[in-house]
Amino acid sequence: MTSLPRACAAVAIALIACSAMPATAASDTPAGTVLLVTGRATAGNLDTTGVRELKKDDPVFAGEVISSSANTYVNLRFSDGAFMLLRPNTRFVIEAYTDNTGGAEPAPAAPATPTPTPQPTSAAAPSPTPKPTPLITATRSQSPSQSFFRLLKGGFRTISGLIGKRDPDEYRVATPVATIGIRGTDYLAVQCDTTCAQDPVIRSSLAGNGDSAIGGTVVGVIAGSVAVQGQICPEEYSRQHPDACQEHGLETVLKPSEYLIALRDGQQVRLPSSPHFLTVDPFPNPAGLCQ
Repeated sequence: MTSLPRACAAVAIALIACSAMPATAASDTPAGTVLLVTGRATAGNLDTTGVRELKKDDPVFAGEVISSSANTYVNLRFSDGAFMLLRPNTRFVIEAYTDNTGGAEPAPAAPATPTPTPQPTSAAAPSPTPKPTPLITATRSQSPSQSFFRLLKGGFRTISGLIGKRDPDEYRVATPVATIGIRGTDYLAVQCDTTCAQDPVIRSSLAGNGDSAIGGTVVGVIAGSVAVQGQICPEEYSRQHPDACQEHGLETVLKPSEYLIALRDGQQVRLPSSPHFLTVDPFPNPAGLCQ
């Protein structure tokens, strides 16, 4: 795993100026914008056509694959306010994105005010007709918002936006071995490579068989909760819990400071702590990189 360069932190603090993306509802409008690129990153179609280099303030669109090279972190902000920080050597797909949230949290209800005592008025100056108090509620479009992503390689840390908070059933991140759903959260996911497989926390959790971790997905929660659902159900678990695996794979809910690895055979193994490689090379807070 490659560490975030110290120069990146200085650039992020001194030079990055964040601005919220406007709300979008049309499919041909940007899904988000690039807040930070520490090296070389590209966006293009799955068939590798139309590849373009990404730089700060560039838009990203639904249907694009975002790729980061070695030593490159890419920080994205989506129009619903979500942040997505991609690690070096990551391939990440924005499969579908529609934002009808309005782009901001609903305004808090105004505090109640006492009704004033009516005062006598003259015929020459009648009292104005009182205006109705507006309803301070979020308006919703008939079309649902959607936020569907796919991690092909590498890893990310994300802080969910309004879609994940208001429409959690319309949010998911798929990996080669699992699907992640949320209820408004800050979490990370990393595809397990050889460095991950040699991690002492991973190896001890898999009874020393670290090689079985290669190709799996490590998921950890910083805040909120996630549901990790396997693509297949392990045979032994299926025998013990036949009703739990009829339609979907095994599902595990993670809460803050909880980690697991979803394996290629459908098993999900809870980890006693954050893997060592994530402690040595931690994810920066994507929101903090541009505030």
